[in-house]
Amino acid sequence: MSGRRRGWVLAGAVVVAVLAVATALILLAGADPLTGLQGLVAGVSSSPYRVGELLVGAAPIAIVALTLIPALRAGVFSVGAEGQVILGAIFATAATLGTANLFGEGVPAPVYWVIGMVSGALGGAAFALLPAWLAERWHVNVILSTLLLNYVAAGFLGWTLRTWLASGENTATPQSEQLPEASALPDLIPGTRAHIGVLLIIVVAVLFEWWRRTSQATRIGVFAERPRLALRLGTTRASTLYGTMLVSGAGAGVVGWLQVAGVNERLFNSVSGGVGFSGLAVALLGALLPGGILLAALFFSALTAGALGIQSATGTVPSSIADVIKGVLLLGVAAVAGVTARSGGARPAAAPPLTDVASVTPDGEPTPASTAEERS
Repeated sequence: MSGRRRGWVLAGAVVVAVLAVATALILLAGADPLTGLQGLVAGVSSSPYRVGELLVGAAPIAIVALTLIPALRAGVFSVGAEGQVILGAIFATAATLGTANLFGEGVPAPVYWVIGMVSGALGGAAFALLPAWLAERWHVNVILSTLLLNYVAAGFLGWTLRTWLASGENTATPQSEQLPEASALPDLIPGTRAHIGVLLIIVVAVLFEWWRRTSQATRIGVFAERPRLALRLGTTRASTLYGTMLVSGAGAGVVGWLQVAGVNERLFNSVSGGVGFSGLAVALLGALLPGGILLAALFFSALTAGALGIQSATGTVPSSIADVIKGVLLLGVAAVAGVTARSGGARPAAAPPLTDVASVTPDGEPTPASTAEERS
């Protein structure tokens, strides 16, 4: 069975397992699973507002997942999107408020959008460079460093909202000043929270569908399994680490800007909302394919948006069932990642490099010894 087909089979098995668990939970609550399913569907489609909630929930998860494709294909298993979303939101908020203070209220909306998006991308990418440098310089495990840096970002956000970006208003919840009205993203569906930034997922999906057909995507895939061969093709460990982490960090930073400019219109402590971890799960569930990721993101968002519908339809099943199902889904994704790794998946990028200095010539070519080893 090919790797792609195996990925789809495993992802399908996870979805079936999740549906089985959801059915069992509804039965244990004394409700009819069919009624619960009807409530779920109604919860995401019964009104334009519910459809908007589905889209506004799926968009950030999908963008994080799509921009994780190069890193995961290269075996760089980053779990730092949460922190990168936070840094992107901080950079975007600071840049937007700074622009308004500097130039007044006459700044056109598109200028705000460009400044916010670029600043968010720069913030996320800069924060992603740190674990990449630690992995390249000292071979620090990428999973560990990105996970711990999420706490650093959360702490920095809390300090930021109490000091230099704090609102002048007397509020119980730490928050920034409200962004200028012109910087807010217009509604995609009137009367809902869905904004035009949701359309960005189409652009990103098309971009990565094109990218995965390029020679660079092929070289990154080779790097994950045979680093020495990838070196001969011109793909080094450093360039792969920095390049893939910058892409995923920039994507997460853009999501931070979308959450601020499109949803909240100011910066809160809850800006990330778990989209980083959800995006990683969705990327794996979608088999690292743009089409699969979009479907998985909609499925993941539907669980949250439709939970209230399940509660209303059954009367006995609490809306917290969505959190339980997500937990089972994450366990399933972790199992898929483990099975893939044991069956010949990617090597962790934080492992010591297989090609040392003695086996590479000054111009980057392998020595005869390393070439002979590669042939063997």
